[in-house]
Amino acid sequence: MLATIGLGRLESALGCDPVSPSDVAEFLQQAEADDVDTLVRDGMGQALDNIHRRLHERESAAAAVPVGAATAGLPTRVYIHELANPGFQPTRHANRV
Repeated sequence: MLATIGLGRLESALGCDPVSPSDVAEFLQQAEADDVDTLVRDGMGQALDNIHRRLHERESAAAAVPVGAATAGLPTRVYIHELANPGFQPTRHANRV
């Protein structure tokens, strides 16, 4: 009887903060190291709140600065990330020379 009551309390405590699969997927896409620490320490709800707060701060900071205003008048280069050279094919065997 005591075990049934104890398990009932445990089950009710676990059921009060449901986490949907979409919440978990969002967390895994956006999480950083600090968010994982928060997840372990405070739970999924607090970790998701931190992610939402950080994303909102980034969006509001990006909206506050007009495009090009931060680099106006500065000599800037456009950097294009080059992919691997498709003309170079690695050898199949090690060069023993």
